[in-house]
Amino acid sequence: MNKVKLIPKEDLCDLNTIGVKVEKQTRSYGTSVPGEILEGNILRTKYLKLCCSCGTPYETHRYDSYACCHRCRQNIIYRRKRGRNPLGNLDELTKAKNVKDIKERFGYR
Repeated sequence: MNKVKLIPKEDLCDLNTIGVKVEKQTRSYGTSVPGEILEGNILRTKYLKLCCSCGTPYETHRYDSYACCHRCRQNIIYRRKRGRNPLGNLDELTKAKNVKDIKERFGYR
């Protein structure tokens, strides 16, 4: 059996990021005084990524995600435990998918 160099999780998270978007949102906080609510403006970061397993695009607020759903994440964990890399080669996935169309569909520049 050939030895395969595993891709670290940090690289999986970095390589599959296609776009980044910062959104302004309003956050309301409840206080200990009944009926008093504080509101403040916050910035939330959204990441557009490609799944490392199946190659579908998805949006997330987490920087360290590498799978679009629980099933794909479990498949990647299963393969890593056995010393194999994920099925999808991210360089080929980004070439095969038209990244500009995906960015336009999700509203990224």
